[in-house]
Amino acid sequence: MDKVSRRVRRMWVLPVMAVLVSCVALPQASFMLGRLALQSMGVENVRIGRWAVPVDALTLEPTAMARAGLDMAGMPVSLDLPLSLTPPDAAPDVTLAGYAWRLVVPGAEPVTGDVNEPVALRGGEPATLHLPIELFPDTPEREGPDYDQQLLALAQRLAGRQQLPAGSTLSLTPRLDGQMAQLIPAPTITLDIGDGGTQDSAATLPTPPERATPAADTAPASPAPTARDRDTLQP
Repeated sequence: MDKVSRRVRRMWVLPVMAVLVSCVALPQASFMLGRLALQSMGVENVRIGRWAVPVDALTLEPTAMARAGLDMAGMPVSLDLPLSLTPPDAAPDVTLAGYAWRLVVPGAEPVTGDVNEPVALRGGEPATLHLPIELFPDTPEREGPDYDQQLLALAQRLAGRQQLPAGSTLSLTPRLDGQMAQLIPAPTITLDIGDGGTQDSAATLPTPPERATPAADTAPASPAPTARDRDTLQP
């Protein structure tokens, strides 16, 4: 009888302990996601097609590029953007299933992407992310002298400073896996690049949808009695 009782205890104690552990871990994970710090680690490997834009390029002329056999019509500025994502100290270990991102650079069209690779986060330790970026100048058409000139200016600005220009904004939304994604709202971490390369990172939670207020049931108003009705009601 004692052996049966001990087996029964084990059968319900383990699930209860798992539930208690998850109840403790969920608030910690939610707090950690809201405190993630995002930082840009510069700009690397700036290129137009197969042509690597030199860091010390002072001026880039479309005519010189054309003489070199580079056709820039419809081509973007490609670059690698390394990022640092750091959770707060003493945060629980969490593995992201991936993340969505959006980058806005002055003079270029906004670009978005989605990464489906796991990212292991450890408290106080930065995790390095690498985003392959393709930027198109914000012009009505992706060909012609105006497009070529703005494409080269954008490439020169990125390669010369080796960082995102002032006014750039990078947004990153981490994605959890399994049941945690249903229980914990994922924040969007926004990184703003200021003058002199200053960086400001902040996380915001998604706004829950407003609940529709049910319309009150109103009974139709009774019509006012007519003179005939009043005569009928009189004794």
